[in-house]
Amino acid sequence: MPRYHQIAQTLRERIASSGQGPGERLGNQRSLAREFGVTLMTLRQALDLLERDGLIARRHGLGTFVARPAIDYDILQLRALAGDLSALGEDVATRFLRSRFEPADRRVAEALGLVEPAEVFVLERLRLVDGEPVSFQASYLPAALGAEVSRADLAVTPLRQVLTFKLGIEITAAREIVSAVPLDRRAARELGCRPGIAAFRSDRVSVGAAGTPIVYDRVFIPGDRFRITRNLKYDTRHSTTNGTTATSSHAPAGPITTGPMAADPIATGSIASREAVRMSACAKEPNRQADIFHIQPR
Repeated sequence: MPRYHQIAQTLRERIASSGQGPGERLGNQRSLAREFGVTLMTLRQALDLLERDGLIARRHGLGTFVARPAIDYDILQLRALAGDLSALGEDVATRFLRSRFEPADRRVAEALGLVEPAEVFVLERLRLVDGEPVSFQASYLPAALGAEVSRADLAVTPLRQVLTFKLGIEITAAREIVSAVPLDRRAARELGCRPGIAAFRSDRVSVGAAGTPIVYDRVFIPGDRFRITRNLKYDTRHSTTNGTTATSSHAPAGPITTGPMAADPIATGSIASREAVRMSACAKEPNRQADIFHIQPR
């Protein structure tokens, strides 16, 4: 067995037996390398294994910590992430970072139905669970709407409440695409992570009653802090006689698409569908073949 595998196993057992809780420091890399009599490169290989397994989290400039359990989240609902996590008993907080007006890039302009480089209002926040950052979110609104939103105290008032209660704008539908990506430098700095680690990126366009885009949200979540869950309902009445039931079909790996505006059914089968969800198996296995699941409408 390679030496770094042995070190990883020793550290696994140490974490389990020492009672170290999530967020506690594991020890600096130089002292661990001296303890095991190996080079920093060998030690980092061992830490890579533990990080891949979700046991530790390395924070750029801060050190190595026992990882917090990943947060389970059902993506097949149009809801606010912070509100859902609070309902699950998590201690959720939102930290206002900054807001500004700037020219829209191509993706933002397309999402909001604008002509590049139209001006947009940008609101950036950090979501924290138990005091630890779990997501970095940038929300983009058309400039005219952003001018109204900017009059509110966004450091204490959630954007959704400003839209609904102050401006009378109700979000009625959304289209969301969740992709497995390497974490970019800007988001990594805000989240206290190493750039390039596996992460989820959510791109959501929320619309009003008339179908007009209201806000485009771009959210980055480190892969070790978030886990997507889904509840499936199978129609057993259409099972085939040979004992097999078609429950999924394979397609090239790609993003997860959810929400009331998700794509039309891709294929017919034993499970009728209004939505098709393309799921990358794991943010840390970006080349793994994805499954397309067809969900029974409720």
